[in-house]
Amino acid sequence: MSDGTRVPTLLVGQSGGPTPVINASLAGVLDRVASGLGQPYMRVLGLRHGIEGALRGDVVDLTALTASDRDALAHTPAAALGSCRKRLEPEDERGVLETFARLGVGWFVYCGGNDSMDTLSRLERAARSRGYSLGVYGVPKTIDNDLAGTDWCPGYGSAARYWATVTQEVTRDLAAMRTYDRVVVMEAMGRNAGWLAASSALFRRDEQDGPHVLLVPEVAFDETRFLGAVEAALSRVGYAVVVATETIRDAKGAYVARQVQGADQFGHPIVTGVAETLGHLTMARLGVKTRVNKPGTLQRTSVAHMSAVDLAGARLAGWIAADRLASGLSGSMVAMPMVPTSNATHDALMNGWWGEGCGSFGAVPLETVARAERRLPEDHVVGIDGLSDPVTEEFRAYLRPLVGVPPPALFRL
Repeated sequence: MSDGTRVPTLLVGQSGGPTPVINASLAGVLDRVASGLGQPYMRVLGLRHGIEGALRGDVVDLTALTASDRDALAHTPAAALGSCRKRLEPEDERGVLETFARLGVGWFVYCGGNDSMDTLSRLERAARSRGYSLGVYGVPKTIDNDLAGTDWCPGYGSAARYWATVTQEVTRDLAAMRTYDRVVVMEAMGRNAGWLAASSALFRRDEQDGPHVLLVPEVAFDETRFLGAVEAALSRVGYAVVVATETIRDAKGAYVARQVQGADQFGHPIVTGVAETLGHLTMARLGVKTRVNKPGTLQRTSVAHMSAVDLAGARLAGWIAADRLASGLSGSMVAMPMVPTSNATHDALMNGWWGEGCGSFGAVPLETVARAERRLPEDHVVGIDGLSDPVTEEFRAYLRPLVGVPPPALFRL
């Protein structure tokens, strides 16, 4: 876009892996700008492909989007502005700030996870050291649910609803085909945390329902124990559903997955193939027909499984970030509050949070988020024998409100 006349500008960007509701947070930022409430900025620009777009000056003017545009945006998955996984290096800082200055950017909202908050923190320090007045605020976003300082992360509730639902659907398919197919191994995202894989057990009612074996990074993988658990499920119900986080390791710290394809710019190993590894293991050692299911990006893009709670929280988080910048606050990320009930609807939550002035939404320093991971408590995973419930009722009580009103229970003859 052309430089035009410099006007006080709010910039918003998206970074990291997309979610079903990341665009709801973007819509929330735009809601606040369009609200007519007191604010220092006169326009809002969207940054194409995160911080990479800042280096190229690649932005789009979002100021004129209508209310219906914003509603449609909120219900659209993935990152509408485009995303990236670029680490902000010291040599990049000057170029980014020069772009900001040219565009009149005085405020920056960044939607992302740990690495995005690290980028935002670095940029704030760089601006301060150069005497550039820049307010920054983070909006949490990750299906991994691993950000420190917040009760939950927008994106997790919808991805968890996906996993809780499709695990039961896959279980019914396997039960129907158990005279031929005996084991299904499903691979979940999650990096170093097992929150997403554990959500697969939310709608489990008895030992016939999967998952029968749950493998998360917080608990070291033991091959003998794993095979014993699969055998136990096969003996009792005739089939076994295994759900594993992509990055599980053994007691020596080695990845169970066969392939580690280097690392990204933030140093995170790119691990692939744990489902195939476990599938080959069950076929070779137990001699049973095994299928491998890798939902891949489906688990972070499914609008059909979007949680109303997740949607409402994500949109309000965007509003709050823009509102706090308008109030002169900077250097933090919005912290999400606990959700009071598992039967909360989108409208009820919005009305409740609005009624209290959004006071239950906290703030956590960017440095805290950038330097820590919030992992699944090890004691939330209890069933490791192939027959017992794999998660605690405490975990279910935490998760139920985030996935929203549950779907109808599946019937069994």
